[in-house]
Amino acid sequence: MPGIQPMTSSDWGQYRPAELTVRLTSPEMITDWSSVFDDLELKRPHSLMREIEGRIQGEILQNIAAKAQEGDRVANISSGEKNVFGNIAHQRYMRNGQKEITIEALPKQGVYIDFRIYPPEINVEARGALPK
Repeated sequence: MPGIQPMTSSDWGQYRPAELTVRLTSPEMITDWSSVFDDLELKRPHSLMREIEGRIQGEILQNIAAKAQEGDRVANISSGEKNVFGNIAHQRYMRNGQKEITIEALPKQGVYIDFRIYPPEINVEARGALPK
């Protein structure tokens, strides 16, 4: 029962502190990146991940096929190809050479960020007063 409580004879004259209850609610942060993705014409992270996984699988299969063909060329001595290892190294360099990448990192619109901060809930329950 909140408020001042009656004092019994056993606790007469004893100090009874008030009970303080503080309840905190964690702050919330919500972000919306859709305007940035649309501005830079980017794909959403999940669809981009699936596309990259598919591309990597294709590249792995192509690399395996290229290695098998290189092995066949080295093993085929009867073809009379001169400088087989040099030709293979040159073709590998041309296939895996440096590529130019352009990154645009500044969107015209920023990320929408919404913070929700809740005040603490403080409750003080008085337990009684000392007699006069």
